Amino acid sequence: MEKEDQKTKDVKEEKKHMSKKRVSEEYIEQIMAKRRKVIKISIIVVVIIVLLLICSTAFALTAMFSNKIISGVTIDGVDVSGLNKTEATQLIEEKMNSKKDGMITLKYQDYEKELSLTQLEVTANVEEAINKACDQGRSNNIFINNINVIKSKFVKQNIDMNITYNEEELDKVLTETSAELPGVVQEYSYSIEGNELIVTPGKDGIVLDKDEMLSEISSEIKELSKSITTEREIAVKNEKASAIDVEKIYNEVHSDPQDAYIIEDPFQVVVDKEGIDFAITMDEAKALFTELKDEYVIPLKITKANVTVSSLGSRAFPDELSVFTTRYDAGNVSRTTNLSIACSKLNGYVIQPGEVFSYNKVLGKRSVENGYREAAIYTSNGVENGLGGGICQISSTLYNAVLMANLGIEERHNHSYTTSYSDPGRDATVAYGSLDFKFKNTRKYPVKIEAYIKSGVATIRIYGIKENPDYKVQVVAKVTSTIPCDVQRIEDQTLPAGTEKVVTKGTNGCRSVTYKNVYDQSGNLVSSTQISSDYYKTITRVVKVGTKQTAIPTPTPSVEPTPTPSPEPEPSETPTEPVESPDPSPSTEIGE
Repeated sequence: MEKEDQKTKDVKEEKKHMSKKRVSEEYIEQIMAKRRKVIKISIIVVVIIVLLLICSTAFALTAMFSNKIISGVTIDGVDVSGLNKTEATQLIEEKMNSKKDGMITLKYQDYEKELSLTQLEVTANVEEAINKACDQGRSNNIFINNINVIKSKFVKQNIDMNITYNEEELDKVLTETSAELPGVVQEYSYSIEGNELIVTPGKDGIVLDKDEMLSEISSEIKELSKSITTEREIAVKNEKASAIDVEKIYNEVHSDPQDAYIIEDPFQVVVDKEGIDFAITMDEAKALFTELKDEYVIPLKITKANVTVSSLGSRAFPDELSVFTTRYDAGNVSRTTNLSIACSKLNGYVIQPGEVFSYNKVLGKRSVENGYREAAIYTSNGVENGLGGGICQISSTLYNAVLMANLGIEERHNHSYTTSYSDPGRDATVAYGSLDFKFKNTRKYPVKIEAYIKSGVATIRIYGIKENPDYKVQVVAKVTSTIPCDVQRIEDQTLPAGTEKVVTKGTNGCRSVTYKNVYDQSGNLVSSTQISSDYYKTITRVVKVGTKQTAIPTPTPSVEPTPTPSPEPEPSETPTEPVESPDPSPSTEIGE
């Protein structure tokens, strides 16, 4: 019995052993199968890689000897793959020209303003970008070429054009636009007129959202693949006017009287100052503003200085630093009156070293009470009458005198259109409450303004003390391009056919660049600085064309005593020469 059990055990063991052997063999077979599969896959991968290398090398070699740009290459998002250099250049230049020559119409309610992109001097190095595109996959290293060719099949190779524009000019245009918008917020202002402080309250309103506008316009200019939006709604935001701060105004206007005197070593001129104080208490002054009014008047107590700069004689301002003149129409009484008021405000005004002069602050509010008259001005809506029309001629005259005296310009704006009294690039427009002309006395000594008009000539001189070394200044304004004005012809049934009547003569626009050249006393150029780049719009020429037909009279034969009739008279001819009317557009300025 035991022998049989042992035999059974041996059989079981043998079967178990055989089973393990079979499992081991199957496992080995599986391992070998996997190895064979890996080897096959590896061989296939190697073959594919070799084929890819062969193909990419072929592509790279083809690209090296082809005049076409490889696939997947873009320039600022514009696809130029498959184009030759000439074709790519033509495509990119067309895109660039659409940006350079584009026009954006800025709109807000009924307000419109055109912004020419030529004004922004959009530029880019097209040739450099095209060369980079053409050089893709064409280096001297075949392996790098292979990588670039393969990469271009999956990832686009974009080349940045680095489009630039005159950001300062765009900022200036948007600043001026913001000041012109209907309903723009107005901050409170004040001016001294005689023995009174006139305070004008501000008004809540809107302001142009400059950050949003800059971002939107800049994005369209700098990205070649983006089109310029020809009509753009002006982004605005509501803003409250600052509350009138009586104490702040008092601190700004209050001064003790000071006599003028001269310090000999080092030489210095201390100018006289009037003593200015409220003639009422601070509580009484604050009480004035509890009632809503269009204007508040605070009486002042003015104390004159005992010794003025004028009484110091020529020692205070011995040297003429600059002089500049412009011409005006003395027959235009209203405009001449405004010029005279502006000069009277400027005449004798002294600016201390480091002091900033504000034209608007010195002239004050342009109002009937202050003597200003209505005269023709240019506005964003065209030619209109406005109080103070003409004073921009004096600000422009002063601007040139300031430049030639080598003083620092803090704020200056050119007109929207060219003026008759100054060359493009040498004007300075102002508008009370928005556009100002400011300059800083950057010299060591005080300077004094002398301003007057006489016999059709406005003259501004600046006096001071020449420094050692002192310099001579030359202002050079160059017109870089002229923009012809459009011509609008309007049919007029009241004018005989064939005749024309000019309603508006029209004005060409232009772009100008102005430089300040500084020379030493020997005539050597010390520096040449571009101080402005200006754009002037066109004024459309408007012509009425006659369409009225003149009736031709019926000829009547003459009765003669003889039976032979006389020849019929010839009908009279209708005049055909054009009749030109005087140009209603004034030879004044944009602004006041």
